[in-house]
Amino acid sequence: MNEFELFDQFFEDKGPEDLQRFVDKNVDIVHQVIQLLRDKGWSQSDLARKMGKSDAEVSKWLSGTHNLTLRSIARLETALEADIILTPLKAEEKFVVTKWRAEYPDRAQVQQVVWQTPGEKSHFPTHPGIQAA
Repeated sequence: MNEFELFDQFFEDKGPEDLQRFVDKNVDIVHQVIQLLRDKGWSQSDLARKMGKSDAEVSKWLSGTHNLTLRSIARLETALEADIILTPLKAEEKFVVTKWRAEYPDRAQVQQVVWQTPGEKSHFPTHPGIQAA
């Protein structure tokens, strides 16, 4: 097997499912933090300053390859004043789940689940064929 075949094989092999879940969740957490930074108009340096950490440490955390602990995630949530991860039970407490479906004569039925905070304006489309599921 030559170098190129080994390289191709490396990217084709997925590895254990738990490792794939770890990578997916880590990337999701990093994306959530980056979105929260954007929403606040903060840079990574601003976050580092708020947390009393070095720019290099926060950069390492947000690289997507660092093994974030629950403690470091809790510190990030505290600094950002926002949830980064929610368990399904906490999500049910925090959000109202509304299901809706739309039926169109010339198309398949469309269904969607909408998560919103209690009291938040509904995001339901307005159309005569749409009803709560």
